[in-house]
Amino acid sequence: MKIEIQNFTKVQSIKDAFNKAYPFLKIEFVSEKHAIGEPSMISEIIKGNLLLGEINSKLKKGSIDLSSEQTVALIEQTFQKKFGLPIQVFRKQNNAWIETSHTDHHSLAWQNEKGREASMPGITTAAGDRYLEDGQF
Repeated sequence: MKIEIQNFTKVQSIKDAFNKAYPFLKIEFVSEKHAIGEPSMISEIIKGNLLLGEINSKLKKGSIDLSSEQTVALIEQTFQKKFGLPIQVFRKQNNAWIETSHTDHHSLAWQNEKGREASMPGITTAAGDRYLEDGQF
């Protein structure tokens, strides 16, 4: 999957393209960069109607090639280092989205499959990542 990054690209269009490729994952653009395995604050999430150039006024256009074998950590680092765009990946778990901060070392394929499994009716999984809605680990 190739994502084109340009000043006039809306945040929501990047989020939609990513979620289409990985239906049990989503990315959120955040206002502050974070280290590998570190969560982002909910208040740092950027609204989807903003343009990428509004997040980083020095943004240089380019593209990011994402493959299902890449780790979440690598993808988050690539967005940050190449474009100055901090992102956080979330995984679907039942009706909630949880940050993958404790499992950043796993691939997109692994994360998406865990999200699919965790969203199946009657399946309960142990908390391993930070829950978006209540901050538990």
